[in-house]
Amino acid sequence: MTMLASIVDLEGQLDRYLSRPRVAVGDAQALSIAAVRWSAAVWAAANGAGPVELEADEVTRAFDLVRRPVFICGAHRSGTTLVRDMLDSHPALAVLPAEGTYFTNLKPRLIRQPQGLWLQSFGCEWLRRLSNPIHQEPYWLLGPSSEEQSPYVEFARALMAWWPLAEERIGSLASSWPLVAVALAYAHCTGGFRANSSLRRWVEKTPTNERFLERLRSEFPDAKLIHLVRHPFAVYASHKYEKQLVRRKFRSANRVLRDLGRSYRIALEQSCSDGSDHYLLIRYEDLLQSTHAAVDQLAAFLSIEPLPILMQPTACGLPAPSNSSFTADALPGRLNAAHQRWTTTLTRSDRERLTAVVGESAASLGYDLPPVSPWRARLFRLAARIG
Repeated sequence: MTMLASIVDLEGQLDRYLSRPRVAVGDAQALSIAAVRWSAAVWAAANGAGPVELEADEVTRAFDLVRRPVFICGAHRSGTTLVRDMLDSHPALAVLPAEGTYFTNLKPRLIRQPQGLWLQSFGCEWLRRLSNPIHQEPYWLLGPSSEEQSPYVEFARALMAWWPLAEERIGSLASSWPLVAVALAYAHCTGGFRANSSLRRWVEKTPTNERFLERLRSEFPDAKLIHLVRHPFAVYASHKYEKQLVRRKFRSANRVLRDLGRSYRIALEQSCSDGSDHYLLIRYEDLLQSTHAAVDQLAAFLSIEPLPILMQPTACGLPAPSNSSFTADALPGRLNAAHQRWTTTLTRSDRERLTAVVGESAASLGYDLPPVSPWRARLFRLAARIG
């Protein structure tokens, strides 16, 4: 069996796990093993072929783009994926179709490894993200492999080429240069650096990255920062409902509360600071209720044309799934109205707890939460270990 034929076979094995509506708890380990085997085979094939060749003009255009990132952040389930998907197909933007999670997840993992292993480790991680970015359709964002060629081998070869250049040119200025290398490799594979390229910015989204705003600003002074917030009842209900679907306990409630409280406080601080054309706060509800106005605001903030494609969420050009966990049967590639599912998902205790812990900061952003007595509020804050 040839190397590409082996990759096709391993791709099929992995795809059988991905094609299920939801990966069952017992299948998670088998999926992980299949994904690791597939990504290792892809990397080996790319290593055998060697890095792609880059032209000087390509490199010049690429590192001009590197200076102008767009970082999308906000607490998990606040609408960050929706905004990323709305921007995905705009010709002026190179949008990473999976979360970057560099400071929140990948950097701590990298620094525990010898630096000589970083490229393969990071590359295989991103191969897996391109096949299964958010554990639901669309999968295989670069298309299927065949016995003649594999877009994932080409991505790995592109990453091998851009990696040393990113380290050399911006490594001393930006500790997140490995993420930049991935963005360059992805843009390279999607035709981004041709002479007639219209790209103006590259886009990455990572929930809770608002904790690293100052670091992002220092590494990329020309960065644009988009911060999403959403009603705390909706965020909490979405997390809780996800666990209910797979009949698991909602054990991350305190983490959700802490992330929400911190995100709201940062949003308020940024909104109250001197006006800046590098930070934009968006309420998820406004995005859905006044979509045309929100699209115009986004386009003006990013200095891009407000094309109709911004109204059609996609991932790597493929129709993106519903922006709501409560409308799983909705057609992909469309904006879906907000659902107040918390009326049935949240208990009275849940609501009082949310009001007690994040109600004050949420209210400063225009979210009204029902009152709770002071003594109960104190008990809820003590239980959540949030002062």
